[in-house]
Amino acid sequence: MKTHVTLPDEAQEAGPPESAPATKTEKPIHVDFSKKDQDGSPFQKARSLDKRLKLFLWGDSGVGKTTLALQFPKPVVIDLEGGADLYGESFDFDVLRASTADEAMDAAQWLLTHPHAYRTLVIDPITVYWDALQKKWSDIFLRRNKGSKGYKFEFYDLQPRDWMTIKAEFKDFIRKLIALDMNVIVTARQKVQYADGGFMKAIGETFDGEKSLPYLFDTIVRLYRDEKGRFLGECLKDRSNKLPPGEFECSFARFEELFGKKTLARKARPTAFATDAQKRQIREHIARFEMTPEQVARRLAAYGADSIDELTEENARVILTKFESALANRGEAKQSGKEA
Repeated sequence: MKTHVTLPDEAQEAGPPESAPATKTEKPIHVDFSKKDQDGSPFQKARSLDKRLKLFLWGDSGVGKTTLALQFPKPVVIDLEGGADLYGESFDFDVLRASTADEAMDAAQWLLTHPHAYRTLVIDPITVYWDALQKKWSDIFLRRNKGSKGYKFEFYDLQPRDWMTIKAEFKDFIRKLIALDMNVIVTARQKVQYADGGFMKAIGETFDGEKSLPYLFDTIVRLYRDEKGRFLGECLKDRSNKLPPGEFECSFARFEELFGKKTLARKARPTAFATDAQKRQIREHIARFEMTPEQVARRLAAYGADSIDELTEENARVILTKFESALANRGEAKQSGKEA
């Protein structure tokens, strides 16, 4: 087994240059760069896509979460609890033994932007990543917020507003996983589920992790073993409509049969993000057209981005084309006014 993957440090991205001064004498022009075609419609014909498998597995200890994940094509593991150490002689995989949330984030970013031979990324388990992320920010707030209600000298109680920051970083991590042109298998521990409003009244089992996880993955399977010792899965969600509903015998062979060998083994392609030059031009256009932060955020969201830095190169090119068209229209309008 290859025991470790050393991920190279990313170069520090240069900060945005100074924006061009806004023209105060002209009325701001509305530039809706979320539009997709010449007639102004943001819609396009729907089609079926051969999407990568994005699988969320959860279950109790010993039900086969890690061993199932390691059977997928050319796996690389972000190991957050040392569980991969037990399988080095049985499976061929590369591993990053991560102890912090930042290490996991950097690894996902590297896979997203660099050529590599991996086909499957395993996060094992997301439970520990979620705990590590809370620990990271608790330590930060402990240093920063000595006047806060959460400050307790040697430790910090997270306050309601703190969770916005933590959940934003968590969702950024998940977005990177979803954007990867790879199979992504995320495992989670199981915990007791208690009734809402009831005092410690157990009503079943659920996953141990951030509450929004079920909304973020296409396929969710709970793993367990029956009285005969068989490894079974319960399909809780499957947007691909390929898994059988309810209980089924869970094995890699079954996933390969249902999702297709070629699909699961398809080569990964890195994502090309907007270049520094493209980002600079977009920021200059935003200043030139006096767009508000709310307008920018709303229109970036149409491209699945929370910031300019998250734009792909292709989407940045589309946005710049729309800005340039708006500038040309502005020039024509000014010329027509002079002629009149």
